[in-house]
Amino acid sequence: MDSSSNLPQPAFDSSVVIPAEEKTEAKGKMTIGEILSKAFEIYKKNPIIIVPSLIPMVALILGLMILFASFIGMAALIGAGGFLAFFAIAGLFLFIIILIILFFMAAGLTIEMIREALAGNKADLNIAWETSKPKMKPLILTSIQAGILTALGYVLFIIPGLILSVIFYFMAQAVMIDGKSGTLALKTSYAFVKYNLGDSLTIILIAVAISFVLPMIPYLGFLLSLLAIPYLYAIATLLYIDRSVSLPPKTETKVDIS
Repeated sequence: MDSSSNLPQPAFDSSVVIPAEEKTEAKGKMTIGEILSKAFEIYKKNPIIIVPSLIPMVALILGLMILFASFIGMAALIGAGGFLAFFAIAGLFLFIIILIILFFMAAGLTIEMIREALAGNKADLNIAWETSKPKMKPLILTSIQAGILTALGYVLFIIPGLILSVIFYFMAQAVMIDGKSGTLALKTSYAFVKYNLGDSLTIILIAVAISFVLPMIPYLGFLLSLLAIPYLYAIATLLYIDRSVSLPPKTETKVDIS
């Protein structure tokens, strides 16, 4: 007979507070190589994720054609003059704003489709749009905020702009994945880069290298650069999702053990 059975057993509370650090340590991390490979696998199985990136390009071509036709039409109608110049400048300015917004929205849609694919689902443009639609306004406003700050940083001797470009690199992921917006999204991106500095810089440098090398390829450079856009979003998004669990928690997590 085991004498230990006569010993008093300690009371066990089914509600135990486990430090979040212990919870996150139990979750493994992908290496950079695995992230690059996984991103390629997702892209290969879900080539539809290229579609959002094509939308701004198509809008660019159609917009330039419409602007040119409108300018010729107005010139024939009213002739050269101050109003024609105003019309051209105002039309170009509006076109640029619309184009920038489309680029932001394309980034959000691509990130959402990548997240769905990573979860084992088939990437679907309609589902991604319905899911990400409420986040589009925060994404656009946050992107504009980050763009203004980064542009000001480049004006100030370039170095601050480079630093802000790195700090805000995962801003879109913070909005689309974590639901942050505005300054909070920028702070989230900063915190992510701070606590995953080596991996973040590696992914950013890989993205910069790809963006720099592909356009230099004769004849196919533009096409390859366009096709690479979803892959660049994928490696950043995969790193963000995989490494976000290692961010230092501010509070303890309460786990119920049944």
